[in-house]
Amino acid sequence: MSDSPSHHAQGSAPPPAPVGASGRPPRSRRPDYVLTAVVGVILAAAVPFLLGTADAAPDSPLRAGLLLGTILLASSAATALFAARSSLGALATALTALAAQAAVFMAPMHAASLPYPWLQRLISTGFMLILAGLWLGGSWGMRMARRAGHTQGHAAFRLTQADRTVGSTPIPPPSRRRDHLLSLPWVIAGLTLAGFLLPRSYLRAVAPGIQTGPLMLGAILVSFIALAAAAASTARSTLGARLTGPILVLLAVPALSGDMIPGSRLVSRILPYGPDAIVLAAIGIELMAIGWGAHMARRTGRANALARLRSGV
Repeated sequence: MSDSPSHHAQGSAPPPAPVGASGRPPRSRRPDYVLTAVVGVILAAAVPFLLGTADAAPDSPLRAGLLLGTILLASSAATALFAARSSLGALATALTALAAQAAVFMAPMHAASLPYPWLQRLISTGFMLILAGLWLGGSWGMRMARRAGHTQGHAAFRLTQADRTVGSTPIPPPSRRRDHLLSLPWVIAGLTLAGFLLPRSYLRAVAPGIQTGPLMLGAILVSFIALAAAAASTARSTLGARLTGPILVLLAVPALSGDMIPGSRLVSRILPYGPDAIVLAAIGIELMAIGWGAHMARRTGRANALARLRSGV
């Protein structure tokens, strides 16, 4: 006996979409991906523009401070969005900056091919490459921090359940003290390596008429990896990034104050081949924002996991 048409329809129907505790299918994350990617591209263009505008007027401490404050607000707002929605925005920031840097390398006259003097000076500092390296590592750190937050949420829920069970002894989660202790030297080591290799090699690589050899490209690549590794350490602990970022800003403050604070030549003595104080402060701001972003992503992952478990999903 042949099957009825209703049997055929039931057999060929797709399986129902998974539903949440409210009886509705889970919300699509595609709008989050699109929104964060667009914000990431805008951030990668806005930060160099603001920084170049600030660097064009080094004798105006108030203007430089206001523009650096704007960079801090823009980076913090974008990072909070990436942490809450998707780390794809951080990856979009890194890839946009890396594409701009690659275009400079492939240009016939390198930095001299750029149309604006402030943009030529900014590219010569290597900030776009630094921005790409930090946000590339930051995107990975944010993603892994969110996953670690999920794991911590599950562990906290199991610990609560075990604590309520009569006769069971809850096992506390493993200590993160080692991750915190290793975070700061790891970030400092990555930045130190990049600060030693990058200025000497990069400045020649973007100069007109210079042929980039394998040693020069190797030094730039190692610097880029070191920056990405420093930012990626936020997956284990954000302490290093959140401490090192403000330290870099504080080192740049005397030079930005217009000789009102002693130590205006400190940055040029530490980094004789660059970058200057304004760029160093911007690097500290971006590193600080990345560290807080990973911290917020971990907390968001933990809160989301606990909310789903408590709702019975």
